[in-house]
Amino acid sequence: MTHLRRQQWPFAKSWPIASILLTLCFPFSASSHGRIPGEMRDLEPGRVISVMESDFPVRGAFSSLPGPVFYLSHAQSLRLTRSQRRAIMGIARKIMPQTVKEGREIEREKARLRIATDGHIPLDRAGVKKRLLEIARKEALAEDRHIEAHRACLELLSPAQRRTLFRLLPKASSAK
Repeated sequence: MTHLRRQQWPFAKSWPIASILLTLCFPFSASSHGRIPGEMRDLEPGRVISVMESDFPVRGAFSSLPGPVFYLSHAQSLRLTRSQRRAIMGIARKIMPQTVKEGREIEREKARLRIATDGHIPLDRAGVKKRLLEIARKEALAEDRHIEAHRACLELLSPAQRRTLFRLLPKASSAK
């Protein structure tokens, strides 16, 4: 069976190298968000997306209602006006650094929780419960701010632009 697999997948051992090369060749794309506009690179959109995917509990909300990166990377298809682009950049400049900051805070709380529960120190049940509630509170607040930013981008669009937007979104997110 192993011999058969080697024949069917001759590049199985070299796929990590290929994926690294592809990542290096296309460093400014962010999954379904599309190409990252030049004016957004200083906002670290890849890092923001990573934080959203790892620290935010309702990840699906962000695939069905995109944020500033998606809007600006599809500006031509959406036929965004100059004022719409400026408004979306304003939203991005506010929410993206805030997302990274909140993600760091959430990760620090999770690290403290891991230390409190790893068995090296006596278990403080009340302290653990307090930390769990604090993590949930921070995640919920971050999620709420992010959803509000995504809605603010949507509200800038005309009805025709909204129809175009929903056609551009991945089909998988609309089926859920």
